Amino acid sequence: MNFTSDVKREIIAKNMKSRRKKEREEIAELKKISALSAFVRTSGELGVKDGLPTFFIVSETENVAEYFVALFVELFGVELSVDRASMDRMSGRDKLVLLCPLNSSERILRELGLLKRSTIEFKDGIASRFKNDKETRIAYITGAFLGSGTCTIPAETGKSGYHLEFVFSERKIAKEFCDLLWEEELLAKIIKRKETYVVYIKNKEFISDFLSMIGAENSLKKFFTVVDKRDEANQSNRAANCFSGNADKVAQASVKQIFAIERIKAKAGLDSLTEDLKELAFFRLENPTMSMQEIANSLNITKSCLNHRIRRLMEISGKLG
Repeated sequence: MNFTSDVKREIIAKNMKSRRKKEREEIAELKKISALSAFVRTSGELGVKDGLPTFFIVSETENVAEYFVALFVELFGVELSVDRASMDRMSGRDKLVLLCPLNSSERILRELGLLKRSTIEFKDGIASRFKNDKETRIAYITGAFLGSGTCTIPAETGKSGYHLEFVFSERKIAKEFCDLLWEEELLAKIIKRKETYVVYIKNKEFISDFLSMIGAENSLKKFFTVVDKRDEANQSNRAANCFSGNADKVAQASVKQIFAIERIKAKAGLDSLTEDLKELAFFRLENPTMSMQEIANSLNITKSCLNHRIRRLMEISGKLG
């Protein structure tokens, strides 16, 4: 079970539970229609048969398909039929193809805001009644995720990034969907992938806001667990890299200093140095791995004083060629 499946399963379970708890006080019908419209947009195919607009739905997730089939019955009294089941060669999962009865398709498509007013032409954007209210916007976003959404986290991919995406067949609807997300303060981008348009979010804060918005509380806890573990690991790596980098700098400085002292020793002799520089030269040769702070502490001088003496040794070495 991957993270996307976990999130979708949780959303559906939550919605089903809400319906059972509110038998006398139904969830607003418009929210259900909004979610169903987004689901058909993202997982359905719209077309014309015998001069009538119609559609079929393709779903790889059985429990998602069952949930929306039940919604069709509840809202429209229409049961979709299973046309066929086939295996997707890319994902290795079964695909269910669900057909809408031709004599009911126009009525349903019109209710879902997928037909232009007074015509049988398909609408190429999101119906305004799904945009104006916060609850219907969230329902639409949730329906789109159930239809074509995926949410991946590093724990299951082995990669470093977080990724949330929705797939649409048309650029205009992808753009309008981005606007819906923006209304909920979720900043997304669009990229074309083959013949589709992908709306995606990679920012982990926005993804956590999305999970919170759609009510996936258990998935959000799992998400935070992954984030915390990776942040801790990244912090440890940064600390290790910083330590390693500092160690490299210490080693490089030590080599240069020892090389300079050895040159003075070979060409002029260390006895040619003043007492303070001679003390430092001998000490450095005997302690090649010590840091500057450790040398300063051992010689009981300040680090500033030590740096001054090192510079004098380097200058003397440079003059000796």
